[in-house]
Amino acid sequence: MTDPYSVLGVSPNASDEEIKKAYRNLSRKYHPDSYNDNPLADLAEEKFKEVQDAYKQIMDERSRGGSYSGGNSGNYGGGYSGGYQSSGDANVELTAAGNFINNGRYRDALNVLSGIRNRDARWYYYSAVANAGIGNNVQAMNDATQAVNMDPGNPEYRNFLNQMQWRTSRYQGAGQNYGGRPPFSTGNCCCDLWIADTCCECMGGDLCSCM
Repeated sequence: MTDPYSVLGVSPNASDEEIKKAYRNLSRKYHPDSYNDNPLADLAEEKFKEVQDAYKQIMDERSRGGSYSGGNSGNYGGGYSGGYQSSGDANVELTAAGNFINNGRYRDALNVLSGIRNRDARWYYYSAVANAGIGNNVQAMNDATQAVNMDPGNPEYRNFLNQMQWRTSRYQGAGQNYGGRPPFSTGNCCCDLWIADTCCECMGGDLCSCM
């Protein structure tokens, strides 16, 4: 297994602030937006994901007391940093969450999102997609609604909310026809797979190409 400290280029005895600084710099260096139409785009994306995973692993270990914390690990709450406040940091974290969603890693995406304090419409949209991906459709609906309320002119948010509302109406109707199955629960693994695939397509991915 790759040493996460080596990935970030820091010592295992580095302070949390040094870890955070290295993470920010590398995330910006390998940010996918910096490699548009670049033959190294795929390599940069892999490095970007590797940096996200390494940072998460270190912060998880430190939150459990698994390694030297530099006296600040209590701020992290079991995963990603507990609240970068500058817009630049939030953008990096949102990009990481988006990459996790594109790769079907919805719980990792939610872990990243939970550490962002400044929650804009994009944050609520990502949270909605990630929650839908793990089957938490009630929260997904609430977050999708909030995203649209905050940015009503965004067609991406509106389209996802419309999909959630359509599914809710469809499932409620199915529940009435088949013995009162609770809303937001299909009871059918094929339908659940279709939902997850649609969520991925909203983010530009494709969980199942046959759908």
